[in-house]
Amino acid sequence: METMRKSSMVALLAAAALTLAGCGGTATEGGTNLPAVSSASSPATGDATSPTQAPPSSIPPTTPTATESSGDPTVLPTLASVTVVYVAVGDGGVSGPEFGCGDSTVGVTSPAISFTDPVEAALRTLLENHDMEVGESGLRNALWQSDLTVKSVDRSGNPIIVDLEGTLQLAGECDIPRAQLQLLLTAQQAAGFPIEITINGIPMAEALSLK
Repeated sequence: METMRKSSMVALLAAAALTLAGCGGTATEGGTNLPAVSSASSPATGDATSPTQAPPSSIPPTTPTATESSGDPTVLPTLASVTVVYVAVGDGGVSGPEFGCGDSTVGVTSPAISFTDPVEAALRTLLENHDMEVGESGLRNALWQSDLTVKSVDRSGNPIIVDLEGTLQLAGECDIPRAQLQLLLTAQQAAGFPIEITINGIPMAEALSLK
C-alpha cells in the first residue's frame, strides 16, 4: 500500500511539474529545480486519492464558504474526507516524491467535511490551516502565513481553472516550490483532472515569482 501511495504521488508530481512548466517555469533555489519529467502523467484515482501519512485529527475542521463554481461536480452536499498535501522538509524523498530543496510531498487525509465541490473543499481545508506544523507529524505547511481563499472553480473547460484571492506570504525561496506543489497537488488530488491556478487573477507561477 505504501508503494501505491508513493507511486500515485509521483504521478501527480510529474503532472504538476508539466503544468507549472506550461505556466512559465518553476522556482529554484541554489540551482535546485522541481523534478523534470519525460512524459505526461494523469492524476491517479481510486485508493491513491486518499494517502494518509498523518492522523486525520492533525488537520483542523473547516466550515463551508461561498464559492463561485462553473459546472456541477455534485448535486447535493457531500460529507467526506479530502486529501491535503504538505511538505516533509529536507527528507530527501524518503516520505514521498522529492522536489525543490530536498523536500518531499506527503498527502494527509482530513476529517470528514461537508462540500459540494471537492476541489474547493480540499483547497479550503489547506488554506484555512494557519499552523506551520501539521500536528505532531513533522510535516510543514508553507502557506501558514498566507491569507488566501477560493474565489472560483471554473469547470467549463480543460484544465479546470481555480482562482484564489487574498495575500500570499512565504518565508523564503524554498517555500516557493513548496507552496506551488501544496496548492497544485491538493487541487489535482481532488479533481482527478489537470488544474490551473491563479492568485488574484495572476497565474500561480508568476504570482509566486514575485515573492
